[in-house]
Amino acid sequence: MAAGLSAVVGVCLCGISWPWVLLGGATAVGYYYYIDRVLPEEGLAARLAGTMGWLGKFLAALTLAWTAAVMGWAAGLADAAFPMVDGFPQLGWALLALAAWGSRKGSAACARCSGVLCLFLLVLYGVLTVFSLPDVQWQELQPQGDWTHSIWCLALFLLPAGVWYGPCTGERKKGGLLPLLLPVFAAALAAVTAGVLTPQLAAARPVPLYDLAQSVSLFGVVERMEPLLSAAMTMGVFSLLSSLACACRHLGEQLYPWKWTGPGACALAAALMYPMKTIAGDFLAAGALLFWLAIPLLTTAVSKAP
Repeated sequence: MAAGLSAVVGVCLCGISWPWVLLGGATAVGYYYYIDRVLPEEGLAARLAGTMGWLGKFLAALTLAWTAAVMGWAAGLADAAFPMVDGFPQLGWALLALAAWGSRKGSAACARCSGVLCLFLLVLYGVLTVFSLPDVQWQELQPQGDWTHSIWCLALFLLPAGVWYGPCTGERKKGGLLPLLLPVFAAALAAVTAGVLTPQLAAARPVPLYDLAQSVSLFGVVERMEPLLSAAMTMGVFSLLSSLACACRHLGEQLYPWKWTGPGACALAAALMYPMKTIAGDFLAAGALLFWLAIPLLTTAVSKAP
């Protein structure tokens, strides 16, 4: 989840004022804790179909279709990771192909891969943040916009929440504090970006974090961090796509036992990259709140009812 969320933060959230990023992220983490506490080991997909009958399978089919469509949008983030070149849609197709292969290997294999990538991402984003601090204009950190921006941030924080549709084969460590670092990390990155570029410029640029990386140097030795940042964003997009592809696989298993549901969803996502590129942000946010917040909460509530 952290690796997939890093791409969303780097591409989409650094142009939003940091208090709203923190508020939206903290709300999402509260949901993370709740769903992790009440979720059974078989996962949301199996519980959805098992407790709600035909209605549950219908909702599973809708969630599967929506997740595949969002994968098409998320694959477009790979092009945003390289703003100096036009890589759309080829780079997204390449990552979708890797995600399709990962979904065939299974959720555990994708999780192990993302776990390794997360270490690299943590170091790179941490270095970028720390070495940007001397250039921060602290007066630029005053809140901009209004609280409704936090709803968009909440929707984007829910993108990696598809992992809960799959089963949990190991023992979950409940009550840990690590998820709390996710909104803090996102808000810090947004604050540093606004403090260096000014909030107006950060909001106007397509990928403000890339502009921030152009002004950062490491001890006067490494002057160009943009290639490393682009690589980090691409890795994050792959982690996000692989988790969503695995969610599609588990949702599809509740409808028909076909082992190619994950790759099929990736193929559908590749075909939808062009229409999803122009999707309205409000529509994307509404879908995220419905399929990754409302339906899971409904499922857990029904499963606990006597």
